[in-house]
Amino acid sequence: MNMLFSLTFALLSALPPAQTSKDEFVFNNRGEPESIDPHFATGVPDNSVIAQIFQGLMARKADWATLVPGDAESYKISKDLKTYTFKIRKGLKWSDGTPLTAKDYEYSWLRVLRPETLSNYSYWLTDNVVGALAYQEKPTPENAAKVGIKAIDNETFVVTLNKPVPYFLHLTAETILAPVKKEVVEKWGSQWTRPENIVSNGPYKLSSWKVQDRIVMDKNPLFHDAANVKLQRVVALPIEDRQTGVNMYQQGKLDWSGHNGAPNSLVPAFKANPDFRIFPGFISYYYLFNTKRPPLDNPKVREAMVLTIDRDELVKQVTRGGEIGYGALVPPHTGTYGGAQGLPSKDFKADVAKAKKLLAEAGFPEGKGFRTLNLLYNTDENHKKVALALSQMWKKNLGITVAPFNQEWKVYLKSQNAKDFDLSRQGWQGDYPDPATFLELFQSKSGNNHTGWASAEYDKKFQETNNMPAGKARDAKLKEVEELLLKDAPIAPIFIYTNFGFLRPEVVGFEENSIDRPYVRYFSKK
Repeated sequence: MNMLFSLTFALLSALPPAQTSKDEFVFNNRGEPESIDPHFATGVPDNSVIAQIFQGLMARKADWATLVPGDAESYKISKDLKTYTFKIRKGLKWSDGTPLTAKDYEYSWLRVLRPETLSNYSYWLTDNVVGALAYQEKPTPENAAKVGIKAIDNETFVVTLNKPVPYFLHLTAETILAPVKKEVVEKWGSQWTRPENIVSNGPYKLSSWKVQDRIVMDKNPLFHDAANVKLQRVVALPIEDRQTGVNMYQQGKLDWSGHNGAPNSLVPAFKANPDFRIFPGFISYYYLFNTKRPPLDNPKVREAMVLTIDRDELVKQVTRGGEIGYGALVPPHTGTYGGAQGLPSKDFKADVAKAKKLLAEAGFPEGKGFRTLNLLYNTDENHKKVALALSQMWKKNLGITVAPFNQEWKVYLKSQNAKDFDLSRQGWQGDYPDPATFLELFQSKSGNNHTGWASAEYDKKFQETNNMPAGKARDAKLKEVEELLLKDAPIAPIFIYTNFGFLRPEVVGFEENSIDRPYVRYFSKK
């Protein structure tokens, strides 16, 4: 029997009984986390674990977009929208039973800024908090005292911004601004997140971590809302191969096949299965250009390559997961934001003709004299298919050669950070429901800008949007920012993801959310 038909038939048939217990949630994490230190993490596998074992001042409901009180039971915002006063819950405890206070937040947020941490997200604070940049550049006690991050007493935490930030509360719910316990971090150093050392504050606590096997998290009885946490255990499996994940789901060994947890080629057939979920994501898929390496330092070359990607062909014939071919960065209809106009037009043939002219103007007519470019992607069958398809498009349309190569997740991240590539695959999942979560990435000092591209005009325009209230005027300014980025083309936008995967019918409380992150504290099983 054809293997594709066999697998599809099996998943359309009745499932065998679940092999997981009624008091646990087992899911495919799609990879080994690079780090579960909240101040270091960037990847989806990292944050899917951290979201279970840590919590910030604010928290998220299962739908991800809705904020609820976290460690802070309440907050007040000043009339000028620059000062936030959070009241920490009385009696809050770490998982080791010691008190968790506002002073833990002061320590943790300052740690995000310190050079030894080198958090990729430190710009969330340096861009927005009074004195944060000066402290990061010179972390002296004198500068620390000037940072707008203050524990007034054990239950009062005050943050002073240098401008209004419309999405600031959403930042306080993200993993990067979760608290860590000073005594544990300083005692164990880089080993503090090991199961035998870690202390956390979330609904679950880390019990064991067997690399390339499983991460086990057990219910934290000291969590402030433990009475409403139904499931006793969460198990994350680092299965990179999607078909393996689907097979394990079909065998009853997984409750959820994970973020995009199925082979793209099988999505059309799986749609008939009642366990299969598919919905729009808040994730852009694009390639980074290393703008410091010739010939990619020439904007004409980058624009030519952007224009010669046949996005419609790619999503229909190659990825086949319901993705939306898209020539811009910010997903359409993000809040009230309508989106920007990218470089590609609706006439692909005209775009190819324009691209050939641009490449000739850059000194490479028909691709002559153009060196072979390397294209980095993290190990994944779908990323490989996309890389090969785009390489063929660039060869056919421009006469240039692009050679894809893959690396495992942790090595791939190190290569990106070191800018050790010509082109690199990038997928970005928004951290909060606002266009800024994508556009902030390409500021000159952003720790997540791996392109080498820097624009003072871009920085200035983006910062101006933070001084504006949400609404049409801010949306228009954000559009200007995005179009400036797209015009200079340090990135090649390709498509917007959908989220899909299998979920066991016994699971209750799992809500579809646009970043496909599980918040297991809200789940139960029938």
